[in-house]
Amino acid sequence: MKISRAKPLLGTLVEISVAGLDEDAAHRAIDRGFAAIAEIHTLMSFHDARSDVSRLNADGIFGVRVDPHTRAVLLRAQEIAEHSDGLFDVTIAAHLVAWGFLPAPTSTHPQESEPSWRDILVEDDVVRFSKPLWVDLGGIAKGYAVDRAVIAMDLPAHVQAVVNAGGDLRVVGPHAEPVRLRSVLATDAIPVVEIADGALASSSGREHQRPFRGGFVGPHVGRGGISVGAERFVSVAAHDCLTADALTKVVLAAGVHAEPILGHFGAIAYLYEAGAGWVTLASA
Repeated sequence: MKISRAKPLLGTLVEISVAGLDEDAAHRAIDRGFAAIAEIHTLMSFHDARSDVSRLNADGIFGVRVDPHTRAVLLRAQEIAEHSDGLFDVTIAAHLVAWGFLPAPTSTHPQESEPSWRDILVEDDVVRFSKPLWVDLGGIAKGYAVDRAVIAMDLPAHVQAVVNAGGDLRVVGPHAEPVRLRSVLATDAIPVVEIADGALASSSGREHQRPFRGGFVGPHVGRGGISVGAERFVSVAAHDCLTADALTKVVLAAGVHAEPILGHFGAIAYLYEAGAGWVTLASA
């Protein structure tokens, strides 16, 4: 029997399905999954003044004590930023504020110059910024929340489960799950990939574009503060959803040149570019 439930979290609709348990046990596992996601949402929300992210954006230059989950996400963000040479960088929030995608945070120390991931110092449970800056974990926290849900559900190996947060998903259990790669950019056949005991995350800059200074910008920021990915759609398959989620932003920025970075993390990308069609970027 398969049990599925959905709940609005992380700015999207999160669906959790479980097959292979009795009804009561399945609902208890799903409850644990939703609770884990809600915890990450509370800790890493850009919009909640009580979150670790908001406290960092207000007082990061003085040092802020953060939850172990926030620390873990920042350390992984630093690792991916280093191996992508800054193509993934959580210090791009000021651009998203200027473009109208995020509200201006409460801060007595506005950003003075272009920051980078290197300006974030993680010392035990204290995070300190070496210069005034704003961080946004929206490009990685959703994937982490999906991973935490899977851990919290604590399912036996024979149980099949899917946690899907608006297209960022994780599959566990003995069977592969087919996933359609839908994009408003693609006008040809819709590819289907199978995910077995792994994760898939998707991103595009096209759906959320908005006018800015005579042009258009999307919610993904590349080096130098430029909007990227408007003519690309990408799905990244990886072992965990945090990695897949973050690497979608790398592929949106770098396109086919992201292949060595994908290889480092053992990931595969399915990239669609307007005018070029689909291409698979393998990790080998």
